[in-house]
Amino acid sequence: MLVAVGGGYLRNPIRVRRVTCADCMTPVEGYELCLPCKGHHARSGLADVTAFLTYAVAGRESGYVMRGYKARPPVAEHRMVVGLLLLLALEGHTKCAGTLSGRPVTHWAIVPSLPARSYEHPLRRLVIDRAPGIEVPLVAAAQVSHPRTVDPDHFTCAVRLPHGAHVLLIDDTWTTGGHAQSAVLALRKAGASRVSVLVVARWLKEDYGDNKRFIAELATRDYDPLICPWTGAACP
Repeated sequence: MLVAVGGGYLRNPIRVRRVTCADCMTPVEGYELCLPCKGHHARSGLADVTAFLTYAVAGRESGYVMRGYKARPPVAEHRMVVGLLLLLALEGHTKCAGTLSGRPVTHWAIVPSLPARSYEHPLRRLVIDRAPGIEVPLVAAAQVSHPRTVDPDHFTCAVRLPHGAHVLLIDDTWTTGGHAQSAVLALRKAGASRVSVLVVARWLKEDYGDNKRFIAELATRDYDPLICPWTGAACP
């Protein structure tokens, strides 16, 4: 059903060394990491592994889906597409995160909007009955001067995690990765031993770097729901 509804614009993210960033799967030109991710690595304790379900291109259908699913009210078809992507990933590939990181997933969390909002994040409604283990509530700071920087103080974890906890951290869109990696550090402070980050969409803009050519080449790749989002190939 997912292929029938969104196969014309969904594209599996590409994980190829020195072709796409090892952390966020954006195109790079012969480097291991893109500039934002390289900057993040000045901090220790970042995500153990990352996975992306699709690319979202600004101004195209994939981009509209990531905006529309959380509009108020949401666009029903866009919400369905995001929900199906998450269902496929959570039911089919959660064990892959455990295999890659060496510990099974025990908890899950949603990256909240930053700064804090007064309403529930729409992503939570799509995963609450599907995510594995125990939910870990994260609370966003009310005021943030530089929201895209990596800073564990951007989020507060409401519980103390047990020894050996492996948290599956779920985000909807990755632009620079600052929000997700800040949430990872907050979970580390709360005691998480492993944190795997699952992102619905890696945001791309055609007018940035070599993205236009990269996006054009993506159009020749049919979406394959069997590709593992953690490896970009077969499941580990």
